[in-house]
Amino acid sequence: MPYTQTLGMSADDQHRLLDWWNATESGKVIVRHLVSLVSELRLNPESSHADGMVLFYRAVSEISYGYAGIRGCIRRAFSGEYSNVLRKNMVMCHSFAHKYSVDAKVLLERVAKQITGENALQLISRIRETLRKNDEMLIEIANKARDFFGKGALQSLQNEVKHSSIIPTQ
Repeated sequence: MPYTQTLGMSADDQHRLLDWWNATESGKVIVRHLVSLVSELRLNPESSHADGMVLFYRAVSEISYGYAGIRGCIRRAFSGEYSNVLRKNMVMCHSFAHKYSVDAKVLLERVAKQITGENALQLISRIRETLRKNDEMLIEIANKARDFFGKGALQSLQNEVKHSSIIPTQ
């Protein structure tokens, strides 16, 4: 494995990183609730048959993985592994959570169109509200990331991540 140069952090940077960590911890509670509701919907006989249910469940799982990835990166930064590679990974994990949140909302509406049972429809309503809270939390987490990196540096990292995940055309 090639050597990766670690980066230093000032006390202010560490404080901003801790603020970011605390926001992801708050978001973890929302995501845990979301996963629980979606699991309940998936097992509900009134909705388990719905086309797209597995994709919806997977999208919600990816939101959870994105949050876990951000928290893991922040832990690594605090343990002395803070580097440019880790910075990109932090940004990438947040983008996963955001992208799959968008997908989950689209897939939820696809699933909702196929459900008529009252219990399942109540779950759908609760999931919509939890996804809305998740969106608010993702905005807060993005703001904490911007505070930590700085607006220009964050945009630069987002562009690097975006371009590194695009397949070049010939």
